[in-house]
Amino acid sequence: MNHKHFKQILLANNIILRTITETKIGLKLIVQKEKFILEDSVKALNNNKKIVKVSGKYSIGQYIQEIINITNQYYLLYVQISQFEAFLRTFINHKMVKVYGNQWHLDGIMSDLDDFQKQDIKRLDKPSKALNSISFGTLELVFLNGSRYANVFELSIKKNKILTSDGKPKYNNKQQIKALLSIVRNARNDICHHRRIGESIKSNSKYNKKNMTRSDVLNALHDLKILLGYDDTFDVQAIDLKYNEFN
Repeated sequence: MNHKHFKQILLANNIILRTITETKIGLKLIVQKEKFILEDSVKALNNNKKIVKVSGKYSIGQYIQEIINITNQYYLLYVQISQFEAFLRTFINHKMVKVYGNQWHLDGIMSDLDDFQKQDIKRLDKPSKALNSISFGTLELVFLNGSRYANVFELSIKKNKILTSDGKPKYNNKQQIKALLSIVRNARNDICHHRRIGESIKSNSKYNKKNMTRSDVLNALHDLKILLGYDDTFDVQAIDLKYNEFN
């Protein structure tokens, strides 16, 4: 997005730059913020009934406050996914140790996963280190593939904690759990790797089939936490992000 396009966004939504300093701030936004966040912030600004225009215009300060709010949402999602991933790695290890012992990462039960055949994994003395050395996608495979799910994890899934309107478990098979993990992974691979926060969830071509939104990710995270018995006592509930010019 160039400066001209950004200026069109401002003019079309009655956001005015009154000084050279404000124009420079606008240019910084183009460099540091992706189009998705800038445009989503405009929607939030226009939908916020508490924000009052001055002489029919919004100030750049009012707009930036909405940018801060939107950006906070995605950084918070980053933290929430990271917290869940840390839990999932520990959860998997504890369950695997209980069934297969404290050297399960070297066991033949892991022969279906190429990562666990690598020498750098085999040299590790603890399976927890092996789990921390693999991608989220491989972590899913440890959890879902073959007999491991049936022998280790399935009995731990709290299916009766989430019911349909007719009182039946909403998630009753491995494929449904896999679908939830897939949503989280798709978001995690972009957000936690810090690639274009937010836009990847909403408009990246590889997500078009799902039309995945931030709400989809939050709902998937919420359900996975319940199903796996995640304790949210220490979950981060909010992030307070500020910009230097507007502190």
